[in-house]
Amino acid sequence: MKSTHMEECIMLDTVGFSVNGIDAKLPKNIDVDGDPSWSTGHMSSLSGKRSFKVKYVKKHRRLLVEGSAAAYFQGHNIVASNDLRMTVLSTLVAVKDQHKVGIPLRDAYELVRGQGVAITRVDTPAMLRVPPGLSPAAVVNGLALAGLRCGINMALYQNESFYFDQNSQTVALKGYLKDVEMERQRKKAKLPESENAAALLELAGSTVRLEPVYRQKYFKAQLQFEDMPPTPADLSPKLLANMFEELLEKYDLRGSLRASLNTDELFAIPRPYRATVALWQRGHDMLSYFDGDRRALAYHWGMLKKHYSIDIRQMPPGQIEVSVQIGEILRAENFVPVPDAIRRDPHLFHTFDVQGEWRNICDRLNLPGGISRAYVDPYEEPYLPHEVGD
Repeated sequence: MKSTHMEECIMLDTVGFSVNGIDAKLPKNIDVDGDPSWSTGHMSSLSGKRSFKVKYVKKHRRLLVEGSAAAYFQGHNIVASNDLRMTVLSTLVAVKDQHKVGIPLRDAYELVRGQGVAITRVDTPAMLRVPPGLSPAAVVNGLALAGLRCGINMALYQNESFYFDQNSQTVALKGYLKDVEMERQRKKAKLPESENAAALLELAGSTVRLEPVYRQKYFKAQLQFEDMPPTPADLSPKLLANMFEELLEKYDLRGSLRASLNTDELFAIPRPYRATVALWQRGHDMLSYFDGDRRALAYHWGMLKKHYSIDIRQMPPGQIEVSVQIGEILRAENFVPVPDAIRRDPHLFHTFDVQGEWRNICDRLNLPGGISRAYVDPYEEPYLPHEVGD
């Protein structure tokens, strides 16, 4: 894979971070021996969906935040920015405003520079284009099967999602269909009215979402973060793309997509359900097989779905089986960046003026011109400071 392309494809969903030296009192207090030891709060999007959980530990004067900025600011997380510093900073501003958190100006000065924040979790989804002749569900099932054959600890929800190393305390990978997930949510995302809303939904329905979940122990195991946790300035889009590539290489998924059961797998299913599966995967009309008895068909469907995760109401694998090598599917060019029209749409894509926030803080600190006001973008190469407003 080429990280230059992957940088444009990587997005940010759930992000966790902590900030020390903060004074806060959140809505719900937890007392220990009569002393309020810590407090918690939540933040929800306009649709009412909970997007952030916030915790304050009084003893350490530590604020902890975890959630999806995209879900909070956009009302959806189909797409999102790849800029971690912007994401964390805009989240902090929202938390400060809603929960009246006191952040000293000098601390804010460092926070805008991407310092003073410890990253505890980062989820970096990317959208995978589905090859011609395959359905998104077939790709999910095929990647899950490839993982199983490679000996990966794997959980599969057929035609919907899979998880590799789901309970890992370091890093896990999930692949899923975003449109199916949105449909199953109790509080469904409500997209703002926009001429690009239909294109956004089409993007969710035509791609498979691969999403690594990097936890605190993952960063602790990296040599450069062994003694000091990463800050937003450390985790540039380029580094996040490299992490994504390395994770896929680690799993080393190989083989070709196939969904039909082989003979051994078929004979592991007891009669009479074995014959039902055998006929279904060859494309037979199931209602005709049961002589129009919908009750009998529903009973077989329920048993097979519950005990074998086989859904005979879905398209049979014989109709979707295409010989495609998994290595070809996971090539860099098959990952899709956020389309420009959606990225430029303020109703669907969240951005935050980091330089504007920097100017505001510098003005409030009465900083003179020169190096103290020099705005440095940690993601630029080379890292040359430039005066804001030039």
